[in-house]
Amino acid sequence: MQLENMTARVRPRQTWEAMDLGFMLVQKWWAKIAFSWFVFTFPIFILINILLHDHYIWAMIAFWWLMPIFDRIPLHIISRALFGEVESNKKNLKSIVKVIFPHFIKMLTFLRFDPGRSFNLPVWQLEKLKGHARAERARVLKKMTSGSAFALTFMCMLIELIIFISLLALVFLLVPAAYTEALADALSPTAIEDSWWGGVSINFLLYITFFIVQPFYVAGGFSLYINRRTQLEGWDIEIVFRQLAQRVGKSSQYAAGLALAISFIIGGAFYPSNESVADEKIGLETTSSGGSLDNAGARKAIDEIMAQKEFGEKKTVTRWRAINKKDKKEEKKEEKKETINADWLSGLSLGLGAIGEVILWIAVAALIVLAVVFYLRWGPTASKDSLKINKKLPKSLFGLEITPESLPDDVGRAALALWNKQDPILALSLLYRGALTTLVHHYGINLKGSATEGDCIRTTYIHKEKLRQGSAEYFKRLTQTWQMAAYAHRLPSEEEIIQLSEQWTPIFGGHS
Repeated sequence: MQLENMTARVRPRQTWEAMDLGFMLVQKWWAKIAFSWFVFTFPIFILINILLHDHYIWAMIAFWWLMPIFDRIPLHIISRALFGEVESNKKNLKSIVKVIFPHFIKMLTFLRFDPGRSFNLPVWQLEKLKGHARAERARVLKKMTSGSAFALTFMCMLIELIIFISLLALVFLLVPAAYTEALADALSPTAIEDSWWGGVSINFLLYITFFIVQPFYVAGGFSLYINRRTQLEGWDIEIVFRQLAQRVGKSSQYAAGLALAISFIIGGAFYPSNESVADEKIGLETTSSGGSLDNAGARKAIDEIMAQKEFGEKKTVTRWRAINKKDKKEEKKEEKKETINADWLSGLSLGLGAIGEVILWIAVAALIVLAVVFYLRWGPTASKDSLKINKKLPKSLFGLEITPESLPDDVGRAALALWNKQDPILALSLLYRGALTTLVHHYGINLKGSATEGDCIRTTYIHKEKLRQGSAEYFKRLTQTWQMAAYAHRLPSEEEIIQLSEQWTPIFGGHS
C-alpha cells in the first residue's frame, strides 16, 4: 500500500465529512463505476425478469438480494483509484471477476442483513483476512464508527425510496393514462389482471434507483473505513515523515557532494611543500617534549585561575516583575476563542440535527399518509365503500352525463347508427356513458365524481361477481378503446366498434 500515491488528502475527519469524501470520489470516477456496474448487473437483471416474468415481485426481491455482490464492483474501482491505480474499463472488468466470488455464500446468507455492510465490506474484500483474525480486525475498526455506518445505510434506504417514488410519479405524469394502466395494476394488490410489462417496468425503475444510490453507499462506507484506519494507524503522520525523509535524503546527497568538491579545491590550493611539513614536524616535536604538563600541574593551574577576583565576585539583584501577565491574557483570549468556536460548532450541529429530525419525521408522516391512502383506495375498505348505496348519485363522470334519461332505449343500436354517420367519438361516448349509467344506477356501485377511468375498472373487477358474466372484461376493453380515441385520437377499426356495439346489449342492456 503506497500511502504517498493517494489521490486524496489523508487526515482524520469527522464521520459525515468522511462520507462526503466518499461521495466526491464517486463523482470523480463515476463514468468507470457506472460502466462496470451496468455491464455486470444489467444482464443479470434481464435474466431474472425473464425467468420470473409472471412473478415480478419475486424478481425484484431476487435482484435486491444480490446487492452485496454488486457492491464489490464500485469498491474495487474506488479503492484502487484512491491509491493512484486508475485503470481502463477493460482492465477493470477483468479484475472485478476475481473479487466477486470470495465469501459469496456468506454475503448472501447470514451477512446479508448486516446494517454496517458498507463499512465491513472493505475488511472482507481488501484486507483478505479469515476466521478469528477478520472478526477481531472488524471489531477494532467498528469502535466509534458502527453507528455512522448504520446511519449511512438508513439514509441511503430513504434516498432510494424517495428516488423510486419520484421516478414513478414522473412516469404517471408524463406517460398517457392508457399506457400507465399496467403500472397501476402492478402496484394495486386488488388487481385481477396484471400485464407482465407493468411489473418489469416497475423493476426497471428500481434498477435505476439502485444504479444511482449504491455506488455512493459503498463509497461512503469505504471512506469511513479509510478514516478509521487513519485515526488508528496515523496515516497522515506517516505520509509527512516519508515526505520529510525524501527531502532530507535529497538534501544530504547534495550537501555531501558539495563538501567533497570544496575539500578537493581547498586541498589543492593550500597543499604545503615537503620542507615546510618537515619544519612543522620538528617544531611540534620540540613543543611537545619541552612544554608538556601532567594532570597535577593542569589541575593546579586551573585552581589558580579560578581563585582570581574576576571569577569569585557574586552579586544579588532584586526587582519587581509581573509573572506571566501577558501569557495569562493570551491564554484567556485563546480560551474565549475556543469556547466561541466550540459553542458555534455545537450550535450548528444541534441545529442540523434538529432539521434532520424534522425532515425524518416528515418523511415518516408522508409514508404513513401514503399507506393510509393506498389502503383506503385499494384495500378491503375500498370494496366495502363501493358496496354502499350512494344516495347522491353522480350525474356526470369525466364530463359525461350518466343519467338514465340521457340514454336511448337501445344503446348498442344507437351507437352503431352514429358510427355509420361517421361520428365515432360520439358512438364510443354513448357506449361508455351507457355502461357507467348501468353500473351506478342499476347495480348501485358507488363511483365517486373524482374517480378516474382506472378507478372505475378496478371497482368493476371488485364487483365482478354481482355483474353479468364478462362485464368486467368488456368494460375494461371499452374504457381502453374510449381512452385511445378521446385522448390519443386513435380510432378503433370498424370491426371493433361493431363488436362493442353488438355486445353492449347482452352485457349492460335490458335494465329498466
